Amino acid sequence: MAPRRRGVRALLVALGALLLARCDRVPLTWAAVQLMRSLWPAPLPRRAADAEAWCWRAWADAAARAPVPAPPPHVREFSPAEFAALDRPPFDTPWVVRGMLNGSRLSWNAAWLSESPGRGDQMIDYFSDARRALLVPDARGALRDVLASISAGGPQKIGSEMIFRAEPAAVDELAGHALTAKLGARYFSRAMLGTVLTMPVFAARGLPGETTRTDLHCEPIANAVLQLEGSKAWTLLSPEHSGLVRPQVSPDGRAYFHARLGHAAPELAALPVQRVVTHPGDVIFVPTWTWHRVDYVASVMSVTVSLFHFRPVDFARNHPLYAALIVPNLVKEALGLKKQ
Repeated sequence: MAPRRRGVRALLVALGALLLARCDRVPLTWAAVQLMRSLWPAPLPRRAADAEAWCWRAWADAAARAPVPAPPPHVREFSPAEFAALDRPPFDTPWVVRGMLNGSRLSWNAAWLSESPGRGDQMIDYFSDARRALLVPDARGALRDVLASISAGGPQKIGSEMIFRAEPAAVDELAGHALTAKLGARYFSRAMLGTVLTMPVFAARGLPGETTRTDLHCEPIANAVLQLEGSKAWTLLSPEHSGLVRPQVSPDGRAYFHARLGHAAPELAALPVQRVVTHPGDVIFVPTWTWHRVDYVASVMSVTVSLFHFRPVDFARNHPLYAALIVPNLVKEALGLKKQ
């Protein structure tokens, strides 16, 4: 029996070696490191981090040898009438509908958020200084107080899904809206909140000469962003260029990938990105797994509500490898172990 077992083992090793020889070792190595980051309860061994860095260099070298054609530099734009005339909006590329919220009944502005007594008294986690590369909130306070500090010129940033979790009836304002009708009305109801729909509120302001921002990252959900007040500058990158940003699974256990390429790295200038600025009343759609960075512009507070919704086909099709690797962190979020 022993020789037979050794023979079977040798056959399996040979088959594994053949598989590796026929596959691209770079994504396989990188994927193994990301699984370790998701499941390993301690800092990674040095060899794993070195292997990850090797993958990043390999992707950068490959892109230098065979550059991928860049997309149009500007995001596709629609008027509300043009959007209404679409049979089906594109779900694989970013787009903006200018002025789509103008005249709508949505009431989710800063005054609504600050109402006290009421939702303005809710305690939320927030970022104390969004000029720094913070991945998770580092402070806690009453919603109305944080908004007042931002409005007065502070560097704080709100990014919380708990506001609508505490008041799910507010989601009913989306019923019958032209946007949600086109995206799929079944996603946007209070019954879906906390399952395939989350609605984080983001608020911050641009500061003179400084960058208040959300750094480059991608997520397993589609995002329709409602610009209610102020403006945001968006930098968008297709999932096919993921290797160029030194991707890494979220270090905080939540379901997203972030770029290890620093916000001021010179390599950013060479990325085939698209850029657009959203203004009050605009809606921007960010497809599943699309990399995006957000900068808050001008000296006015920006308030947005994001409609994070899970589109299973796009989740698997837009980046199959990421879809497989993010499962451990999706489970953590589904169990309520990780949320913001």
